[in-house]
Amino acid sequence: MPTCEMCGRTLRLAVRGRPPRYCSRACRARAYRMRVADRSATDTRAGGRAWGRTDLQAEGRTDLQAGGRAEGQAVPGAGTRADPGADARRVPESTETGLSEGPLDQPLIVRTAIELADRDGVAAVSMRRVATELGVGVMSLYRYVASREELNDLMVDTVFGERPLPEPGPDGWRAKLELSAREEWALYRDHPWVSHLVAVTTRPPIAPSLMAYTDWRMRALDGHRLDFATMVQIAIMIGTYLQSAAMPLAHEAQAARATRHTRQQWADARQDVLHRTLRTAHLPMVSEFGTEAFQASEPENIFEFGLQRMLDGVATLLDTARAAGDAPAGSPVGPEHRQIRH
Repeated sequence: MPTCEMCGRTLRLAVRGRPPRYCSRACRARAYRMRVADRSATDTRAGGRAWGRTDLQAEGRTDLQAGGRAEGQAVPGAGTRADPGADARRVPESTETGLSEGPLDQPLIVRTAIELADRDGVAAVSMRRVATELGVGVMSLYRYVASREELNDLMVDTVFGERPLPEPGPDGWRAKLELSAREEWALYRDHPWVSHLVAVTTRPPIAPSLMAYTDWRMRALDGHRLDFATMVQIAIMIGTYLQSAAMPLAHEAQAARATRHTRQQWADARQDVLHRTLRTAHLPMVSEFGTEAFQASEPENIFEFGLQRMLDGVATLLDTARAAGDAPAGSPVGPEHRQIRH
């Protein structure tokens, strides 16, 4: 199989026309820059001795040298001069920015996109920006990732795959659901941008590692006399709650990057505006808002409070299902024991 003259990557055979010499526009551009550099170096060394040489001859000699180097052959008249392009051809193009020493592939592209989102937010991620980070042509990415939507899916799948839920997990449905919620919340703390890709949508990413969380939660509820649709709803409800509760983490990270102020610093700077508002508006409860309430409104505390209340609701639902299943056939079941049907 033919290989790229610059990076050594295997080339696809051309259907028609001349066989390809380079794997991407980036390699072709690098080869051109090397030829230009070689031509300049040759002219400088020749000095007055080569003054009368025509441009055509100079270009022919440079092309001969480049062609000979590509084949690993010695070039007459070149002496023992080191070939400045040899290392560039051996090193994959992704090493230009120092991000990786391996060849360009899908995991490298996804990892670069994740690091970019962690640093600058998911809005900064684009195929062109990722290509710039890797030092390659943007079209070369599409050999490994078909679209930005697929890149989003791969990013989500990767970060969830780094936090697999344990098997079989702790005893009891509540301990299992709580563990899964805390693991997902920790993921949003580490990667706040993920909530932007998975929350407030009826078209979630196609990410097996994300789906594994839903599957794990449903298995935690299996065997508790709930129908399949109800287990689906509980599992999705937990994920939806976590994603929504995590949105402030993403917004806070974005605001902190833009203003370089923490939430507390922002609140302190707006105290005068807040006091003026409370004096003119009839807000008897909000006017009592103080330090304790401010701490209670922190995303971490909202998460803890909402998680426990949600699990309490699931416990009530399971008690209702159990009571309905234990009741003798034909016996009436009061409203407090009636199973919710979907």
